[in-house]
Amino acid sequence: MKVSTQKLPHSQVELRIEVPAEELKTFYDKTLSQMGKEVQVEGFRKGNAPKEIVEKKVGQQNVLAEAAESCIRENYLKAVKEKGIEPLGQPKIEILKMALGNPLEFKATVSIMPEIKMPDYRKIASSVKKREVKVTDEEIAKLKEEKERKEKERVRQEILEKVGEKTEVEIPPVLIESEQQRMLENLKQQVSQMLQITFEDYLKKVGKTEKELLESLRPEAEKRVRNSLVLRGISKEENLSVTEEEIKAETEKILSQYPQASQLDRERLKEYTKEVIKNEKTFQLLESLLKQS
Repeated sequence: MKVSTQKLPHSQVELRIEVPAEELKTFYDKTLSQMGKEVQVEGFRKGNAPKEIVEKKVGQQNVLAEAAESCIRENYLKAVKEKGIEPLGQPKIEILKMALGNPLEFKATVSIMPEIKMPDYRKIASSVKKREVKVTDEEIAKLKEEKERKEKERVRQEILEKVGEKTEVEIPPVLIESEQQRMLENLKQQVSQMLQITFEDYLKKVGKTEKELLESLRPEAEKRVRNSLVLRGISKEENLSVTEEEIKAETEKILSQYPQASQLDRERLKEYTKEVIKNEKTFQLLESLLKQS
């Protein structure tokens, strides 16, 4: 397999992939064999017809098209792994050359995680002032904890936003669109659970269509994505890592608090947990740079 890559605007990359003719033939033979098990040919028991007759009945181009689909899928995954690419979503595939006896050539265009040019985030974080939380005699400890939690969240967001203002990054539209959709789905759940009305009734109350509402979420979605990329960039710059022991302990904690999480795919839960721990480590590093006011 030969692979060449070309960077495109908007954090996209184009991969040109050439698969040897011999490998394409292997996929072709395998596909033809699988089709032979399903195709009913007169005069033969199902699955027992010679490959040549099955090929004639099904059509060489139909066999080739299905074989190429499997070949492309497998070699695309090999190519992104070989080039160290982190794809976002599904690629757009375009077949350039497809014929038996010749190499299969195709190109795949896909959005990728953007390159991030980080500013001096340590200096920026150290300039954010943490205010002392004051409570009256009437306020109880719980209220103080809540105020401290809110202040902690405010500080974290201020750091991310200030670093984000000086961070050079071209955000892939697919990330913003995905976050918009996630925000919309969360809003639908909140409307149903808290307001106890249908989403259609909610849209009438706010005087917007679903498309208009989705578009109104774009600025906040872009802000959230930028903050997420900034956090990712800082953790990468600082070489922050997460151990298997930390992941296991946090996973068990999540499962004890949210039993329904046991229904999730274990690998997805593990990746989610790893990200949560890494983000918390990154925030703790930034908080260690804060100035007290």
